[in-house]
Amino acid sequence: MKIREPKGIITSESPDIHWGFLNIRDKVVLDLGCGINSEFTPTPVYFLQERKASKVIGVDGNPQSYEWFKQNYNVQHFIPHMDMVDRHEKFIMYMDYYKPQVMKIDVEGSEIMMNAIEYKHFDGIDEIACEYHNLSCLLSIEHILENNGYEINYYKFDHIDIDYQGVIHGKKIKE
Repeated sequence: MKIREPKGIITSESPDIHWGFLNIRDKVVLDLGCGINSEFTPTPVYFLQERKASKVIGVDGNPQSYEWFKQNYNVQHFIPHMDMVDRHEKFIMYMDYYKPQVMKIDVEGSEIMMNAIEYKHFDGIDEIACEYHNLSCLLSIEHILENNGYEINYYKFDHIDIDYQGVIHGKKIKE
């Protein structure tokens, strides 16, 4: 069994704690599962305003999140989509169309669909951070990242076994 040593501990859903390790300054970010949370700043707002991403494509299947973004956050560098990312074809569609340099994935179990994505779709993506929700999802994401040339780090939730739920972060190894 693989021993996964966490690089950090996630103690909150606040985006600076949950996703603060991502290097997104001046980069295009594909934010899958960008929904609003009444307690914290939405990740697209955090990525653009605090971390200075050049563009954020936010995808979420919650109609309330989508409407909130349309009414409260209409900026040139944010593109909201109301969509459930529940099939690998949808991952591919957003990856290929927007050509992100960074992907943040928090799609409540649908991340396992990434195991069906061919390697060519990962071209140009420097970093991928994915919240996983069970061991099968973790193993699937590990496999994808390792086979696409990413160095892997793990972030553990302070109250959950790292093999059950956490965030896996892949950073492309430069050749």
